[in-house]
Amino acid sequence: MTIPRRLFIGLAGAAALARPAFAADKVVAGTLGGQAPLWPFYITAGSFDIALSVGINDPIHAIDKGAAVAIVRIVGNAAPYVLIGKKGLKTIADLKGKTVCIGSAADMTTVYFKRMAAAGGLKDGDYTVLSAGVGAARYAALKAGVADAAVVLPPVNFQAEKAGFVTIAFAPDYVKDLPFTGMAMFRPWANVHAGIVKRVLAATDASIAWFADVAHRGETIDLLVQTAHANKDDAAASYDLLRRTGYFEPSSKVSRAKLQNLIDEERRAGNIGSTLTPDRLIMPGVTELVD
Repeated sequence: MTIPRRLFIGLAGAAALARPAFAADKVVAGTLGGQAPLWPFYITAGSFDIALSVGINDPIHAIDKGAAVAIVRIVGNAAPYVLIGKKGLKTIADLKGKTVCIGSAADMTTVYFKRMAAAGGLKDGDYTVLSAGVGAARYAALKAGVADAAVVLPPVNFQAEKAGFVTIAFAPDYVKDLPFTGMAMFRPWANVHAGIVKRVLAATDASIAWFADVAHRGETIDLLVQTAHANKDDAAASYDLLRRTGYFEPSSKVSRAKLQNLIDEERRAGNIGSTLTPDRLIMPGVTELVD
């Protein structure tokens, strides 16, 4: 569910950027609420109102169809997917002959799981795939006994462990070249508000740096508990996992190679056409493509 938010650049944002407070910049934005991968935007919830973090494949699809949007930043470096399963399963190889619940055949959970499976010595046909939408639905399939394993996001994996299921593998340990989430903006708005866009990016950089500093671990965990009503133990475990795997991209610079990797995967899945390039995805003057 998309939760619209109205946030403002004010005292908290000024403190994060070490500059005096000025009149607020007002922007309307949206995120998916209540998830650990949105931590930096909870951190800056008093700073600005364009906390837009979306699955990076969504704006890619929209841009390919001609939408006036642009990717201005990578937020999540790699999908923090966790492969969980029934008790007794220990490795990816143990999934031979088993049923694994992932997303649809054309979404990125399939790409991630296939890479993980290949690293574990499995190939197509060695396992059965069951498609389900969101992570909660996949976990429900596991609990119902119709799947032997499922691909989920934190903190569902920690809840599953408490229920007696096991963690088999973490996707970031296997897939490091596909960004997971990004910040996208409406091009006409961004063209008119270039100064605000730059301040949003600077505030996001500062927020992620704050999150990455282990000295703030306790405050960060409390923030997720207060903002997303998360269980404190789950929040702590999520923090440690995201920090260990380097989930959040620390820089507003965008890797051309990583965008091309996404384009290639989406093209193989038949989701986009043959003409899309990394340069069409970004906004010149705002997004700095590197490598």
